[in-house]
Amino acid sequence: MMIPHIRYKDHTVCYMADLLPSVHHVPLPWVMAYDTRPLLTMQEKATFLTQAADERYVLVFEHDNVNQCGTLERTEKGVRLAGTLPLSDLG
Repeated sequence: MMIPHIRYKDHTVCYMADLLPSVHHVPLPWVMAYDTRPLLTMQEKATFLTQAADERYVLVFEHDNVNQCGTLERTEKGVRLAGTLPLSDLG
């Protein structure tokens, strides 16, 4: 899966597509039901989540009807949602 990384002002904005279509998909085991290689997806997702938390990426959730964007943080239970924001806050 391709995840575009867009530099905008002081942010790296990532369009999450089907890897993280909503904030509910942030926990590692949550993958799309139609994924044909879910174990590989979980490995790649773990790598991306760690990088996104460390680099403070702004993630765009295209299928979330409440939250447009979010950031991640490392916790004792793994990478979790740090907070959400509207895309307009980046301007």
